[in-house]
Amino acid sequence: MMVVKPSKPQYDILTSRQSVNLFLGGQGSGKSHCAGLVSATFISNFPTVRGIICANTYSQLNKSTLFRVREVWKDSFGMNEYNPKSGIGCYVISRRPPTHFDTSTHNFDSYDNIISFDNGMVIFIGSLDNYKAIDGMEVGWGILDETKDTKESAVKEVIVGRLRQMGMYVDGLGRLTSDGIGATSFNPLYIFTSPAKIPWLNEWFSLDDYESEINQQIFSETTYFKKSIGNKFVTISSTYLNRENLPNNYIENQKANMHGSLQDMLIYGSPFSKSGGEFYKCFDKAKHVGYADYNQNLPLHISWDDNVNPYLPCGIFQMEGKKVYMIDEIAGVTPNNTVKSVCSEIVRKYQNHVSGMFIYGDATANKSDTKLEKGHNFYTLIEDYLKQFRPVNRVLTSNPSVAMRGNWLNTVLENNIGGVSVVIGENCKKAIADLMSIKEASDGTKHKETEKDPTTGVVFQKWGHYSDLFDYLMCSAFNKEFTEYANGKKQPTANWSGAF
Repeated sequence: MMVVKPSKPQYDILTSRQSVNLFLGGQGSGKSHCAGLVSATFISNFPTVRGIICANTYSQLNKSTLFRVREVWKDSFGMNEYNPKSGIGCYVISRRPPTHFDTSTHNFDSYDNIISFDNGMVIFIGSLDNYKAIDGMEVGWGILDETKDTKESAVKEVIVGRLRQMGMYVDGLGRLTSDGIGATSFNPLYIFTSPAKIPWLNEWFSLDDYESEINQQIFSETTYFKKSIGNKFVTISSTYLNRENLPNNYIENQKANMHGSLQDMLIYGSPFSKSGGEFYKCFDKAKHVGYADYNQNLPLHISWDDNVNPYLPCGIFQMEGKKVYMIDEIAGVTPNNTVKSVCSEIVRKYQNHVSGMFIYGDATANKSDTKLEKGHNFYTLIEDYLKQFRPVNRVLTSNPSVAMRGNWLNTVLENNIGGVSVVIGENCKKAIADLMSIKEASDGTKHKETEKDPTTGVVFQKWGHYSDLFDYLMCSAFNKEFTEYANGKKQPTANWSGAF
């Protein structure tokens, strides 16, 4: 009998009985090794329950994920790939299984991208950049490796929906069993990844709600974060927790080649660190996200981005002098991604507001639009729908240079240049994710990556909507300060340039 000694975070994942499990760790923290341990447990004990192992790309799947998983199968469990010449081995990959393998539970026309074991176990393998090919499969458990570049829809809409094959259960004592009498069905998903800018993953596991607790635990050589959250379990650990399985100078060498934010992310496993290349280099959640409550005695400042997919965004702000508070965000998702629908939501939320309103937004939407009501443009419609608030249009005649406003806003965020300061309300999740995630292009503008909705086929910009409406409001409300900066009358004293 082989003895396997997992690390503490690996043990927590192995013994979790939650439906969705996340192992978030630094480089070399033992994530892929744990994937090998998890899969070997199911292979040995539940051969009739099919599994699936995916990575973001086929190259990653074959060169990294499966390479490491198969090493664990071999070294810790004695499971070797079948060699037809020697007749030794217990599994084959993308080949019809030998006649002596148990195939009583499967007989596929093709065994491409399938691992077949001699005890009857079948594991599908695939890449998440072609996740539609996975649709239609039915499995009992799943493992995803390095999902930091994976689309949310691939995991939530496709993978999770495949996890429905029966045959594995949890009894009243928390033990795995194949006996379903008096037990609960168990169809777990395991996600192993190093941190990156994954707002949807942070949101799915409510990591932002535990930011303080996470930061207190992970920046250590001995402690780590673990928590059950609803039907989910998460563990976040640094590379130090797996130090005994690494070269003795590995961590020190890695740290020597990384700046502070990368160390936080790739050594300590922090899900809140900047990955580099951010447009808003000086946006800091600890500094700029906080309590921002509605004040009925102050005007509402509402800003828009003329966009409909994936939503029509509107940000609600208030100001005390030069202190800006973002108090709310409204995202009109189809079929409510219309000016009328979003304005109706504003009226519903702030119907008793009597202290005035100012409107900001994308200057290009000032033009007449044949898609709108005759005689209207984007902002005249807004003014009409919100006329009870006596709105004043403050949309600029043209949008400022993206690179210039980015430089100014980073300086505002870092040292409150011109006396301007910003607080984004904790409830404004989409805006926070946008400000943290939008990247900088080589020319200093925003790099707006696109995605395609798998259901509608609509191509849309993933990031940039809430940050754009934030820019429009700031450059208009503080036009004097911005213009002085742009004209060189107030030179920046910030030290962030070139930091990433």
